[in-house]
Amino acid sequence: MSRYNTIIKNDVVNGKGVCVSFFVQGCKHRCPGCFNPETWDFNGGHPFTKETIHEIIKAIGANGIERNFSILGGEPLSLQNISMVEQVVSAVRATYPNIKIYLWTGFKFQNLDYGDPVVKKIFDNIDVIIDGKFIESQKNLNLDLRGSSNQKIWVKNNKNIWEESNGQDYC
Repeated sequence: MSRYNTIIKNDVVNGKGVCVSFFVQGCKHRCPGCFNPETWDFNGGHPFTKETIHEIIKAIGANGIERNFSILGGEPLSLQNISMVEQVVSAVRATYPNIKIYLWTGFKFQNLDYGDPVVKKIFDNIDVIIDGKFIESQKNLNLDLRGSSNQKIWVKNNKNIWEESNGQDYC
């Protein structure tokens, strides 16, 4: 059973504008200096249920204001989490077709398995990927959406093709 760590319903740090941030539970990367090591243990956090999806959907549109949606971790694209992440992003995209959906992963964009149907569904429904492990020696708090300079921002263009961002085109 998949697990999640927390849901932040009004987050102005992880994404652009106000976001609902969903932190999955479990990560094998275990990057030294990680800002949320409490998400590493796959057995920690809370059980993921259909009610979790309803809570996220409700939070995104609370008080008549649509928020963007961010998926962090832990590792959202670990084998233990991809089915849960696909369920969440599919439900969010179906309900809110115009919001931005961000996903952080410690995997390199080029190494992801786009042939996997679950991964493909995730990528079809998100707009921005921040890739790469956090590397403490490359930590830079001045970077948008990233913690270390090795990490890259990938954005889906209007032709649904993923491109590395120049830092200005992911809003």
